Amino acid sequence: MVDGSCRDRRFSQTRTAVIKFSNLKKTARISFLLAISSAGVMIAPSRVANAHAGLKSSQPAASSVLEQSPKEVVLKFGEAVEISFGTIRLFDANSKLISLPTPVHESVGGKIDAKTVRVDLPDLKPGSYLVVWRVVSADSHPVQGAFGFQIGLQGANLTALGAEVLSTSSASNFVKILMGFARWLSFLGVMVLIGAMLLATQITGASRIGKITYGSWTIAVFGSLLVLLMQAPYALGNSMGINEVFSSVDQVLTTRLGTWLMVRGVVLFLILIIIYKRALHQKPIWRMAATISCVVVLASFSISGHPGMRQFSALSIGTDIVHFACVAAWMGGLVALVLLGRKWQSNSPRVIAWFSIVATIAMPIMVATGVAQAWRMMDGFKNIFSTSYGTVLSVKVVLVVLAIAAGTKARQLFKDKEVESGDLTKIKFSKTIIVESVIGLVVLAATAVLVSVPPLSVNAAAPFTATLAQSNVIADITITPATVGLVEMHIVFSPPGGTLEPIKSMTARISLATGEIPAIPIDVKPIGVNHFLANLQVPRSGDWLLELFVKPTTNKTLRFSQTVKIKN
Repeated sequence: MVDGSCRDRRFSQTRTAVIKFSNLKKTARISFLLAISSAGVMIAPSRVANAHAGLKSSQPAASSVLEQSPKEVVLKFGEAVEISFGTIRLFDANSKLISLPTPVHESVGGKIDAKTVRVDLPDLKPGSYLVVWRVVSADSHPVQGAFGFQIGLQGANLTALGAEVLSTSSASNFVKILMGFARWLSFLGVMVLIGAMLLATQITGASRIGKITYGSWTIAVFGSLLVLLMQAPYALGNSMGINEVFSSVDQVLTTRLGTWLMVRGVVLFLILIIIYKRALHQKPIWRMAATISCVVVLASFSISGHPGMRQFSALSIGTDIVHFACVAAWMGGLVALVLLGRKWQSNSPRVIAWFSIVATIAMPIMVATGVAQAWRMMDGFKNIFSTSYGTVLSVKVVLVVLAIAAGTKARQLFKDKEVESGDLTKIKFSKTIIVESVIGLVVLAATAVLVSVPPLSVNAAAPFTATLAQSNVIADITITPATVGLVEMHIVFSPPGGTLEPIKSMTARISLATGEIPAIPIDVKPIGVNHFLANLQVPRSGDWLLELFVKPTTNKTLRFSQTVKIKN
């Protein structure tokens, strides 16, 4: 009798631990539709133009007045850029496009400088010209801008033309949404694939786990192929026909993103073989092969994205892989767990107990690596609410907290051996699991958005510009970037009457506006008629007072002063 009572009690506890998905099919369908809708909202295109491969300097300098036609346009960026889909266009004052050769990277001492792009110019007539450029940062984000320069005395304002050209140079909202959806699909497929493969090690016999694994593999492959196809129209910023999209694949494969998409495709094929040979999963060699393959697939996201472009990239990539692995173990496994349904009920108590341990370990590691990675990506958290990346990151943090709360509640209910089956139905234990998985889907969408949004706004490294006037002498000042560290300053003067007679002499100094740092002389060098260049080291952020002392004639000295905001 005692043994029978114990068996009954164990049987009751087993029934208590089983999640009853059969009564929640309608709820699950609605929840997953809501998750996909939320993901669609998150991957919608942002109106803020962000980039951290911003333009640092150019030759000719922006707003410069030249005596003769320049031989080339040289653009220097803050980090490596790719020119496979890059363009440099030149317009005259009549909005006529001037034909230019294909841009190339600068070659210095036989070595390619991936941060510098140049293009040769034809002999240009006197007048105003607009340079419109577009490149792709090495982590696959398109970056564009425009600036003007003038040759000779007569010029025109080309600001309106620049705004018009740039507004028609971005990818359409449809392309941006489709690219975001493709990234989300590839993330979702890989995360659920790895989560399902982990669950497969704990489930024996016939199960839906095989279908889930093959299905998530298909989604991962389809999403990656869609990213490959959409990269060309996304990077070029113009519409392309179907034939053009497919013909541009070879060009995409030469980029950093394309290379790692190809690596991901090869490894996913190897994973397909591993999945097919599921009967051999218990052998160490197969488990090792599966582990290495999953790490390489996760690395394909990290190396082709933001972490691969940061200082100490190996550390960033390693941290990112650990973060993604924890996301796959917890949220990918959670989605697979929900999709399993009643097919695994006979094994569910043991599987749930195992998954509970995995999730408990993965959650804090995921949070810690995510916070560390965000801190590195954004150079601290001071810009968290001033950039699109920081905004999406904040949303992701809130979602993760909600998912952790739902997961903690579900695991607590599972551990409570005193709760009976009927009570579990009342408190909707299964719905708690579904809510956690739905939030997980939206978190994956947020992760996909973070991949497509650069961590730092281009405005963070934007140049400081000012136009000053004294006694009819106009000074155009450009400081690039307006941040702490090494900066480049261009000063272009327009003397009275618009003549190109040289300024007799010029000196400059800079001091902290608060007086804490006294005036520091600036070494200024002439590089053209009334065009001066200076490279200086700015030691700290704050408001700096820039002073220029100019002699337009032998007996006349003018003082120009301007407060310059230097960012950290």
